[in-house]
Amino acid sequence: MSAALHDALCNLLPRLVQEVFAQKVDIHDKGDDGLDLVTSVDLAMQMRLKQELPTLLPGSVVVGEEGYAAYKGGAPVWLVDPLDGTVNFVAQLPAYSVAVVLLMSGRPVLSAVYDVPQGDLYSAEAGRGARLNRAPLIRRSHKARLAVISSGLLKDMANRAPEALVELLTGFKLRNFGSQALHLCYAAAGRVSLVASREAKGWDDLAGALVAQEAGLTYGSYVPSDTPRPMDQDQLSLCAPQDLFAHTASLFSRASR
Repeated sequence: MSAALHDALCNLLPRLVQEVFAQKVDIHDKGDDGLDLVTSVDLAMQMRLKQELPTLLPGSVVVGEEGYAAYKGGAPVWLVDPLDGTVNFVAQLPAYSVAVVLLMSGRPVLSAVYDVPQGDLYSAEAGRGARLNRAPLIRRSHKARLAVISSGLLKDMANRAPEALVELLTGFKLRNFGSQALHLCYAAAGRVSLVASREAKGWDDLAGALVAQEAGLTYGSYVPSDTPRPMDQDQLSLCAPQDLFAHTASLFSRASR
């Protein structure tokens, strides 16, 4: 990927956010339980991304999570989450983002995650490092031991491996901010120690995971496997510094049995 394409993507996201988030917001339920919402901002951002991203890379296509499984072509794919953290956005909690990753032959090569409330732009190019607001991303060092654990993984641990949960709680304080793309970027920046999720799908992880990997973190499944997990399945994903990865993976894997 060229630096020009990276810069063009980083120019695009803040501009679209300024345009779309100024609109009136309508809110609808996606399901029957009232726990999953969609807003007019999600839909408007998805539409604008579909219009704008192919102009950055002619011949590319834009798909969201619902369309990725059905897509069968060989063109470069912009996989987008137009509003990661919709429930936070509706509740006016300041943790939501727009996440975009470019896949070439199924592999992430370029990504950007825009932290809308904070105005921070995380980005990465495969093999060329991670950036925060266009400057090289330097991981912070601090004493706080914070682990972001998904609700699904916590439930698994409580039901299947309570002793592993107790061990985890002995070593870390738990956090969950409600935006997986931001969780992974927070890990990349050193704001949290690790991120683990049972239920995140590939499209939930890919944009932030590229940022984290290019910042020097290890990303993968906490359950060892010889083959990658299909993108539309639970990824059982863990992102952590290499020295933490193996030990914490062993804790989480106990809950998968």
